[in-house]
Amino acid sequence: MIALAIAPPIALVLFCVSAAATWRSGAAKIRPMLERSFPPELIDSPVALATDYAARTSQEHTKSNLELMFAIDVLNDQYQILFEVLDEQEDLFENLDEEHPIDKFLDGYLAEAAPLLEMAKQLELDQSSIWHANEFGNPNRYSSGLRSIRGLPELLRAEFRGAVRDKQTDRAMEAFRLFQRLGIGPTELVSHRILPLVTESIATGIWSESELDEIVHRIEASPDLNQAWQDSIRSTKLAQIPWLLRGEVVQTWRHDPMPKTFAPSRRIEWLNRNDQFSRVGGIGTFAAIKRVMKLQEKFRRESGSGLDLALQIPAYNQPYSAGQSKDYLATVYTRVANERRYARTAAAVARYKLKFDQYPATLNDLAKVNLPASATLDPLGGPFQFASDGERCELGNASIWFTDGRGYSGTFGTRDGTLSAILKQFVVLKFR
Repeated sequence: MIALAIAPPIALVLFCVSAAATWRSGAAKIRPMLERSFPPELIDSPVALATDYAARTSQEHTKSNLELMFAIDVLNDQYQILFEVLDEQEDLFENLDEEHPIDKFLDGYLAEAAPLLEMAKQLELDQSSIWHANEFGNPNRYSSGLRSIRGLPELLRAEFRGAVRDKQTDRAMEAFRLFQRLGIGPTELVSHRILPLVTESIATGIWSESELDEIVHRIEASPDLNQAWQDSIRSTKLAQIPWLLRGEVVQTWRHDPMPKTFAPSRRIEWLNRNDQFSRVGGIGTFAAIKRVMKLQEKFRRESGSGLDLALQIPAYNQPYSAGQSKDYLATVYTRVANERRYARTAAAVARYKLKFDQYPATLNDLAKVNLPASATLDPLGGPFQFASDGERCELGNASIWFTDGRGYSGTFGTRDGTLSAILKQFVVLKFR
């Protein structure tokens, strides 16, 4: 009887000792795993992501840019309704010879913004700066004390629109060059991207052959998506160092659940997951999206196990930890890759018209202006929709027409749904 009474307490003590040993053993493995990627001084810094970024910036440059960004933000706040209306205007480039109702409001904004635009031209916008928090590592606006950029892209897109409306290609190209110098990549800032506007302007016929060549060159010189993917993996890991080392939750990403687990086994599992994501290649393709979704679904099904999990608070079964919504990012990168192909194809169509005084009969004819057929495919491998009678032509950004623009990551059941999830909307350029 005495033995039976003593057995449960002894078992509990042994369990606690074993769990504590497992916890300590697991915790000891985390730092060496981090040191494979980062130096010790970076790991030990108060905010690793901000420290890493600050090491590559200039305080003097940062100060100048912050002053400019603040001034632009103040002006843009006064014209917020204008920006909302601009994004709704699908016919802004439809007829450049007729006055558009929004012209006087756009001209008024650009007149006030002109001194700020001149200041931007004088700054070295292609250098790293602390206000530019993108780094391809903030797809969901992760906040780590870095100031994100918003106002200048809005200004440059408005300047581009105004220049095209006025048929001033030199001015429009200068806005495009400045935007490219910002180094803004395909993250949550996609709402401020300029390439779709450039593509739309190509159909107006205002660009010369040399200008079209420069547009193509700048598209091809855009940031490498595979490197962008690696940078996002690295930044995510840096942002999670407080949680990885000490179980401290300092911030969550908007598209990810709260990392409620403190168990070392879960943190080790997270690091291993991050490494698997880093090995996904071919970013910008649908195949990469499928690979990322498969990995992510696998990780979501894993609930973790181990004695250390049994002792942690608040509970044994925990959701997967933060920072794994990579399907969203892979989808955005694929949409950007398609925008680049679409812009290059539109430029080739315009060049063909300038060279042969008629539009190509098929996309295969674009080989005559050095664009191979392989460069005119949508994310699923079908050729862009194209129709031409020689005098007029239309170019779609996908191989099929789809109307559902409400696609989200995960709605990949049909071809229509897949393209909708990636491209968000079907776009048709009508050349004239």
